[in-house]
Amino acid sequence: MSYTIHTIESADYQAAAELLKAAFASSKKTIDFDDQLATLRLERTYLPTFELVSKDAYDNIVGYGTISDAYIQGQPTAKLAILNPLGVLPDFQKQGIGRQLVDELEHRAFVRGYQAILTTDCPDYFALFGYDLADHFDIRDAQTAASKLSLRELRPGALRHTAGLLMYSPALNHKTVDDKNIDTVE
Repeated sequence: MSYTIHTIESADYQAAAELLKAAFASSKKTIDFDDQLATLRLERTYLPTFELVSKDAYDNIVGYGTISDAYIQGQPTAKLAILNPLGVLPDFQKQGIGRQLVDELEHRAFVRGYQAILTTDCPDYFALFGYDLADHFDIRDAQTAASKLSLRELRPGALRHTAGLLMYSPALNHKTVDDKNIDTVE
């Protein structure tokens, strides 16, 4: 079956949040994707072209991915993006949909002049796409273990003079829904 990548439309918002809930249902963390995505869309730097869905031939959303602005503390000219969240419905995983979403997000970021894309989870998965540990670039994140933070330069040597503490939207600091109590996941 073939899948197509589209810039998200407001009619897709609820389906995208439901997809992420299903994609991460077996995860140890339960993320309030409705709140997270709504908050990201309110960010001053939000660009709809950086929020994508993958659809099947019947126009059903089977994959979702987004990037948002990030920067290095004290280096506001570093143009970075964070890829989070990214998810594919369980029945559609291992069919290249995640790869298509990552490729398109990287392309759109490259065209807009971004230096690199970072991820805060699944470093083994992103290593398949050429991502390397951010620690190798002396980039760290107060919220993410060094073994999970990875990045891919979109231009060779783009991060040559960039190092320090990564900053991004607080909406991406994974919050768990635990009955009525919301706590930060460590």
